[in-house]
Amino acid sequence: MLGFNVIFGDWRMTSTQMAQGVSTGDLITSVDELRTILPSITDQQADEMNRVARRYNFRVPRFYVQNVLRDDPADPLWELALPGLAELHDSGDERWDAFQLADRAVDHPRWIQKYRYEALLRVTDFCSGLCRYCYLKNREVTPGCISHREIDAIFDQAEKSTRRHELRELIFSGGEPLAVPAAMIDHLSDRLARLNRTVARRITVCIHTREPIWYPQRILESRSLQEALRRLQPSSYILHVVHPREVTAQLRAALLVLTELAAVRRPLMLTQHPLFQGINANARVITDMYDRLDNGDVIVKPYYLIHPFPDGTLPRHRLTLRESQKILRDLASAPGTRVPLLTVPTPMGKCVIGPYEELLDRGGYYLLHTKDGVPVQYATGAVYNPLELRSNIPVMPTIRAGSQDLR
Repeated sequence: MLGFNVIFGDWRMTSTQMAQGVSTGDLITSVDELRTILPSITDQQADEMNRVARRYNFRVPRFYVQNVLRDDPADPLWELALPGLAELHDSGDERWDAFQLADRAVDHPRWIQKYRYEALLRVTDFCSGLCRYCYLKNREVTPGCISHREIDAIFDQAEKSTRRHELRELIFSGGEPLAVPAAMIDHLSDRLARLNRTVARRITVCIHTREPIWYPQRILESRSLQEALRRLQPSSYILHVVHPREVTAQLRAALLVLTELAAVRRPLMLTQHPLFQGINANARVITDMYDRLDNGDVIVKPYYLIHPFPDGTLPRHRLTLRESQKILRDLASAPGTRVPLLTVPTPMGKCVIGPYEELLDRGGYYLLHTKDGVPVQYATGAVYNPLELRSNIPVMPTIRAGSQDLR
């Protein structure tokens, strides 16, 4: 394996430069190289993949190709990990970070805050593998890896903000937070500890990650990453597992390492996943995935069953909200610890739907509510609103953008 500090030693590198630095190692960044492992890719498919890769970057870990994918064009996971022509119809408009609190604790492009009690920190735009459905793919995200200077600027603001006392959790996201240099995690750990000395109730860290699925070797073999996470002491990890075949022995081993880094207060392990028609939109497939996770030495709790994001999700993978609810209903008779929450992503925040909640058509939309009670008009079809612009986020008239006042 290429050394962690060799790959990511210069935090000023862009994600493209990072990918180029490991293209001959553990990460595959060319269709020609991919075909040496998946020879069933035809010349026509290769031409189509290259066409898409010229618009949207292509990168996939060698581990994932060898241990998860099948050498079969009918493998549905190809559509999750390998370029396809349908991606060219993706509008490329990212809007999910458009709505933020007007009085958030920190004003910085890497700091996303929709809720008073929770903020998300985009520490990098790099991922070891590129999910073809990612709503942040080629979108308006801060490029490169977070720097020491940015960390200080963010936490200097947080320490001076009166809103810091409301914060309960800081989410590390990206890109892939476990792909940043260990030195950055160390610095984040130092500044978070300093911030926590200024508040009455500790602000915890949750790490959203797909790295143990894509590229478990990083967790298993990088001592510097392990030591940085030991110092950080995250309270929870939310794993982005999409399909039963992604639950490999190496994933389970990586979860055990992450858990055992903490002598006390071992982190909670959760999994969340979007639904995709033809891939995992089936209670039987999802139950199989949960069963495989349950066979390991680490307890992983199903957390969010995610209704497809409008951006990124290809048309043939979309579901209506009623179809997603039906899948939840089929899962709901399992023990409570095995039942996820069905969440609907909107620009204003997450809306949670129960398995037997009545969805009323109010003239082409359902009236949903975010976790904070903000009402949202959500279209009844599989497509949310393809004409939506940032200047026209569908907030109910009595709600000002940036406000939680329900008047």
